[in-house]
Amino acid sequence: METIYEAADILEAHIVAGMLNAEGIEAEVAGHYQQGGVGELAPRDFARVTLLDERDHERARVLIRAYEQKDASEVEKDPARDDGRADGESTRLGLWLVAGAVVLLLVSWGVFG
Repeated sequence: METIYEAADILEAHIVAGMLNAEGIEAEVAGHYQQGGVGELAPRDFARVTLLDERDHERARVLIRAYEQKDASEVEKDPARDDGRADGESTRLGLWLVAGAVVLLLVSWGVFG
């Protein structure tokens, strides 16, 4: 297995591996247990994304470059204010999610069955 990406932490490694898997590239995260073994030291180079098939290397590198460029452009924005949504859009989305959750709950209880 080839290491294709060294992430800042396990969470980022899972994000990158999930992105690659969604594109049909078999990838997995390595280094879960190494992070816990370092104690109070800062974990370095433990969260890695590995490819199961080395033939996917070039396609994976292209996707990772796009991820890194998008990540850098997100940092430049003011995260406290600009989330890319119009005013009120977040509220509407939240209401739809709550309504959907209520419907699923009622269906699971057999109210509509």
